[in-house]
Amino acid sequence: MKTVVVVLLVSYLVGAIPWSWLLVRLRRGVDLRQVGSGNLGATNTYRALGAPGAILVLVLDILKGWIAPAGFARLRLDAPAFDPALLPACAGFAAIAGHIFPPYLRFRGGKGIATSAGAFLALEPRALLIAFAAFLVGVLATRGIVSVGSLLGALALPFAVYGFQARAPQPNWGTVAVAVAVTLLLFSKHTSNLRRLVRGEEKRIFGTRRAVEPATTTTPDSPASTAAAPRGGDSR
Repeated sequence: MKTVVVVLLVSYLVGAIPWSWLLVRLRRGVDLRQVGSGNLGATNTYRALGAPGAILVLVLDILKGWIAPAGFARLRLDAPAFDPALLPACAGFAAIAGHIFPPYLRFRGGKGIATSAGAFLALEPRALLIAFAAFLVGVLATRGIVSVGSLLGALALPFAVYGFQARAPQPNWGTVAVAVAVTLLLFSKHTSNLRRLVRGEEKRIFGTRRAVEPATTTTPDSPASTAAAPRGGDSR
């Protein structure tokens, strides 16, 4: 059982590495939580660093979601009562939880979309393709509202996972359960986006990048603030 605990703890701590916060802090000297939507993810990194920084964060966030289930999938367990087939799914969920609730930043992290994509890239890549297609449909149909795409992708994920696992010779129902749990968690992290969507205030990602200045440069008489980019539309 000790191995199971170590695997889940390491997965959580690796998933909790706040790549977006670190890169923006190193490159611009500001706290990404005080920029744009305040979210720690690729979309808000785009507002601070542009496309190259956002792509790097996206890749790193996907990688930390992927490495947990892919790296621990073949570990030998010292817990006979624990089904080894469940470990990759549990490790993936731990990494996603780490991204959303990072202990390094007082448990205020991102919304988990990219890290979830990485986890299911290892767990059920066919289902991830369907979820990604739903994401693209949502973003394109709304002309750039990332949160709509993210929510559609999250909603499609458990149905796609169930469909593939139900046809498998040896279904892994643990992966299905984790997919459902991830979808519920992602929706809970997008409640503010849903409220803005209802009010018609959710922003589009295209054309939202503006210059970012350190928080210390803002004064009470200054018309600008560190949150120079419009808030909303962020979902990564």
